[in-house]
Amino acid sequence: MKQTLLTLFLLAMVQVCFTQNDVAGKVVYYEGKVETGKDPNWTRVKINFPVKKNEMIKTAPDATAEIVWNNGTKTIVGPGSKLEINSLLTASSGNSKAATEGVFGEFMTVFKTGPGSKRTEEGGIRRTEVDKKEKEELYWKQDKPVSFAEAFGFYENKDYGKAITALQAFINQQPQDDMSKYAMFALGHSDIMSNNSVKAKEIFQNFVLLYANDPLKADAEKVLALI
Repeated sequence: MKQTLLTLFLLAMVQVCFTQNDVAGKVVYYEGKVETGKDPNWTRVKINFPVKKNEMIKTAPDATAEIVWNNGTKTIVGPGSKLEINSLLTASSGNSKAATEGVFGEFMTVFKTGPGSKRTEEGGIRRTEVDKKEKEELYWKQDKPVSFAEAFGFYENKDYGKAITALQAFINQQPQDDMSKYAMFALGHSDIMSNNSVKAKEIFQNFVLLYANDPLKADAEKVLALI
């Protein structure tokens, strides 16, 4: 009897160790519907919710999440994502930021000497101007159109968390707008700067297909070769 109880205890301890080793980090912030798991079993996350290596994370079209990994890095998962936790963890300690710095420097030069020099201010609200009481609710979720100036403003200010959601919203709302390609390029960079090169790769692959005849396609391909 004692041997049976000891065996059960040891088995339970082994299971606990495996479970603990499987935890890659935790969700420290989220907005909207964010879930982890695998098809067809998904669980809504909460603050400090553990994420496991063998699962996926899924965000609704208007949702976002921040994960702090056990290695001390942080990744932002933007709207409309369905990504493998283990892939995100591996990418979080990569060198995509440094490797692609030159490409995005060229992108901003092209933008500022081209459409960026011509666009007028559209009255874009900045994060610092948003009511602090409403900071957990993105103001453009209230069926409010997002202007390019608003979305790109977050990117220029290096507020990448807000930029990801705002740029994606602008692209969704105005996919045929002439500025959508710049928004998409900036979105991919924002993901890289948020330690999410997994999502960035997906974005730039789509960019190459959507803008096959655009000069920026070559820059998108450079990014893909570096991440």
